[in-house]
Amino acid sequence: FKDGKLVHVGRIGTGFGKDKVATLLPKLKALEIDKSPFSDKEPKGRSGTKAGDSHWVKPVLVAEIEYAGMTGDGNIRQAAFKGLREDKPAQEVEAEVAPASTELAEPDPAANPNVVKSRTVTVKAANSAEVLGVRLSSADKPLWPASDLNAGDGSPVTKLELAQYYEAIGGWLIPHIKGRPCSIIRTPEGIDGEKFFQRHLMKGASNLLTETTVSGDRKGYLQIDRIEALIAVAQTSGTELHPWNCQPFEPDNPGRLVFDLDPSPGLSFEDVIEAAREVRDRLEELGLVTFCKTTGGKGLHVVTPLSKLKNGPDWDTAKAFAREVCARMAADSPDRYLINMSKAQREGRIFLDYLRNDRMSTAVA
Repeated sequence: FKDGKLVHVGRIGTGFGKDKVATLLPKLKALEIDKSPFSDKEPKGRSGTKAGDSHWVKPVLVAEIEYAGMTGDGNIRQAAFKGLREDKPAQEVEAEVAPASTELAEPDPAANPNVVKSRTVTVKAANSAEVLGVRLSSADKPLWPASDLNAGDGSPVTKLELAQYYEAIGGWLIPHIKGRPCSIIRTPEGIDGEKFFQRHLMKGASNLLTETTVSGDRKGYLQIDRIEALIAVAQTSGTELHPWNCQPFEPDNPGRLVFDLDPSPGLSFEDVIEAAREVRDRLEELGLVTFCKTTGGKGLHVVTPLSKLKNGPDWDTAKAFAREVCARMAADSPDRYLINMSKAQREGRIFLDYLRNDRMSTAVA
């Protein structure tokens, strides 16, 4: 209860064993009512349910719930039913308050042991520079055009600034790409010029880059395992990184699932956010942890890391699972989602792309 009114703070997805259900269900049926008892808007049913499927009860029973935490809007996460309690009247149960929302602090590299303090040395006479001891030629070459968004002064973003950016964020980036083959998109004439896609390690490449072997291909694949290797990528004007989604150093084993939400023209970013939250809710009901990632485009990726297990899923199983999640979501809301790639059918809907869950598929870092 909040201010004396019953409010909805989330759903419970697990913990209902056979014995608990046998005890709980008769009590719930005895308290059934026709309308929602919540004071705020009627909460959505569990994933896969339709309007009218919900059964409401008088808010009399008190349950003990174990949960992992709370979302910013006050809902419980990864909740499990533990049992009924008889030591407290329902009216005395108050909703826990979610942590107050605050502005996100700017990351402090000094607080992260993986971040190397800048050792950039610029050699102006030769138009070159060194970042973390890695030499950059043509350091002042513009890669992004001049814009008021760039450092606030309208200047273009140069190769040197790309390298300095990789240096600054390397401590956070490397754990997500280390041990995974990584394709890069190179833009030597800037992002508006010709682009080159590279997945294999080429002759003459920096020895800071790792060459890894992949079953079924004799050519060595490029891999980025250290921050200095990111600077070597910047030297080649590598402006996009697209790693595999395998377990680190195990290309044949899935390491994470990626649900790519691709909106049709005309939909707002708020529509994509709502879809991402629904994917999150569905996965959390299955006991999976997720995080959301921007893509540089109009969509979002909902990512589920997979534990390293001796008998973990293979790629076919991972892809089939991801497809089933998307298919059920599209079946429940066919006016909002679809899993067919046909652009003719996508108007006003979000394409739920599960196809990134193949062995050699990539997702932007």
